[in-house]
Amino acid sequence: MPYLSGITIYPVKSLGGIGLQEVTVLPCGALLNDRRWRLVDVEGDVVNAKKNVRFHAIRSEFHLEGASSDSTNNLSRSQNTVTLSIDERFTAENLQGYCSESFPLIPGRDGPCEWLSEVLSEKVFLQERIDGGFPDDRDASGPTVISTESLIEVASWFGLSLVEARNRFRMNLEVSSDENYQAACSQEHSSSSRQMLDMPFWEDVLAYPESIEALEDPGLDYITDVAPVSPSPFWLGGIKFCARGTCRRCIVPTRDSRTGIATKNLREVFEARRSHLLPGNVISRTWSDYFCLGINTSVEELSGNCLAVGDQLDHDSRC
Repeated sequence: MPYLSGITIYPVKSLGGIGLQEVTVLPCGALLNDRRWRLVDVEGDVVNAKKNVRFHAIRSEFHLEGASSDSTNNLSRSQNTVTLSIDERFTAENLQGYCSESFPLIPGRDGPCEWLSEVLSEKVFLQERIDGGFPDDRDASGPTVISTESLIEVASWFGLSLVEARNRFRMNLEVSSDENYQAACSQEHSSSSRQMLDMPFWEDVLAYPESIEALEDPGLDYITDVAPVSPSPFWLGGIKFCARGTCRRCIVPTRDSRTGIATKNLREVFEARRSHLLPGNVISRTWSDYFCLGINTSVEELSGNCLAVGDQLDHDSRC
């Protein structure tokens, strides 16, 4: 069976992530401490790596109370700290000379805002939302999900390491297929179910599955007659998720996560290969473009509140 092979949260939007062995899922569907803080300017507008390439120079190390706890009650602000430094490999601008410093994750002079304001060359303020954080998509506030197979494929297009691909695309949950998965599934299953894990981007099937009518009636016209069925539910660690669509990408993944230098023609190459390798049982005609990777989710049922590396992913109760 496919299983949860990695968990990453990003406490401050556009700063680095923390790899965890387990994480609490809040009632709203968000992961505890994920995107809990963000930076805004004097006008209250969000400041992020899309707008400011200097974010790529910043290395961050977080120490968060309750970051790996299975209790949603452990949300104290008292022990949340971040250590900030400058990556010497960042070459887009000269930012050397800033010392590594540690700060409590609080607004005001005692927090990291003055250090960040100097490095980012604009005045920034720290905002916090404990319950649910600041997800990119408020209608899909669950964790983002991607398969290892997809990351490996995309990394191969541009000569990236798997770690660099992870750093660029910044997903919460990484799932990996198991070579014995097909053998474990009954021969009674549909061919699309058995072939789901044969290729990269198999997670797209969870969000845009082809309707059963299209599989059984070759006379139906793909464009005009076949409507997508509802996204498939899937389960991880006793939690029922629903895929809400693919993650549309901004300019950030086109840049080296350490140097800020853009990879030439990354979006153009990405879209061409992505469309060519899309699984055949995925309906993508509603997509505005192919610069997307991974899926957004919402949480449908919480029979537990903890995810852990090793949890099995079940997308089909027949398996």
